[in-house]
Amino acid sequence: KRSDPLVKSVLWFVIGLGIFIGLISLLFLIDGNIGGFFGTAVAAAGFLGLGWAGQKLLIPLKDNQNPVDAGKIALTIFGGAGICMILGSFLLFFDEEIEGAIGLFLFGSVFCLAGYIAFRIFRIPRGKKRILVSEKLQKFSGNCGQRGQRRSQHYRYVDKNLSDSEIEKMQNKWSEKPWTQRKDWAEGKVIQEGAHSLGFLIGFTILWNLISWGITAFAFIAEWETGDIPWFILIFPLVGILLFIITIRNWLREKKFGISSIKLDTLPAYLGDRLRGRIETGVSALEDPARTFHIKFLCARRTSSRDHDGKKMVTEKELWSEDQDVYSQLSESMKTLRVSLYFNVPPDLPPTELIPEDDRILWRIHVSCHVPGIDYAAQFEVPVYPVILNRST
Repeated sequence: KRSDPLVKSVLWFVIGLGIFIGLISLLFLIDGNIGGFFGTAVAAAGFLGLGWAGQKLLIPLKDNQNPVDAGKIALTIFGGAGICMILGSFLLFFDEEIEGAIGLFLFGSVFCLAGYIAFRIFRIPRGKKRILVSEKLQKFSGNCGQRGQRRSQHYRYVDKNLSDSEIEKMQNKWSEKPWTQRKDWAEGKVIQEGAHSLGFLIGFTILWNLISWGITAFAFIAEWETGDIPWFILIFPLVGILLFIITIRNWLREKKFGISSIKLDTLPAYLGDRLRGRIETGVSALEDPARTFHIKFLCARRTSSRDHDGKKMVTEKELWSEDQDVYSQLSESMKTLRVSLYFNVPPDLPPTELIPEDDRILWRIHVSCHVPGIDYAAQFEVPVYPVILNRST
């Protein structure tokens, strides 16, 4: 398999820069400049770590090679940086820079904690293994004429005790019926987007605030007596406060409404046919059993590009949409509300694509309703495929 030469070149440049800065750090050490040595050594380790992680995550795997464990990579990067800082704090302590040693020790401890949290979030679950579901060669372009390509691969967790023959049967099924690649679709339902990302959002918010407040406190303590306080650095904890507000709002919404789901009459829905089903909203029926819900059904193309600095940008272009206002009904429990879906699916639009995540066709349903307190809002990605695909399988 071939990967994008541009990606490889950039990653090797990052690694080379880390090696070059590491050599400079040795010159500082020979000169007896402990502070200069530590600063450049940490920077060198950071570039080397980024290059190594990039090669693990961005360059396609060789045949029969096991997929990388993102949790272990995160632990290596953050934990390694934290250990370097803690070792540096001991050097500063022996150099009688007590305040700097204490600050750096605390800062390194924050990075070690961040590495552990990231490891718990991204690690492969116990008793599971990842197997390849599908792959696709993705081409991308930049705003300044850049061109490149990379191979996107999609994996799923399965029981690690599954035999090779069982895995082969699953892979054949995923190839013939691509909507079964998603666990909820395979079970005949559609779970709202972001249903399992609240834990990630909480973890990311904690990490961001620990690191940003640690950096800010260290910078203010170091420069307080000089009066040259770096006020610009306050932008990082302010972003942390914004993340905290967003996290709390999402947590309150999930606590109030739970996780919504759609039960489609036919799964997948078919191009040129009708999409019919019911949304279990989780909105309480005690206050008002007859609410109006706004529903939008759309098809969009998600694309990725890079600007002149090489920064990746992902955008979505709406190809088609239809809006409806629908009255709710009581669910089977008589405690919450459900909403009926009935849309005609155009026959001349492209079907659902699952990979690559940042460059594909998707069909989505948005549903919202004004209620006291936090309003109800949820969105769902639904599978839409040609009828002939199901007949052929």
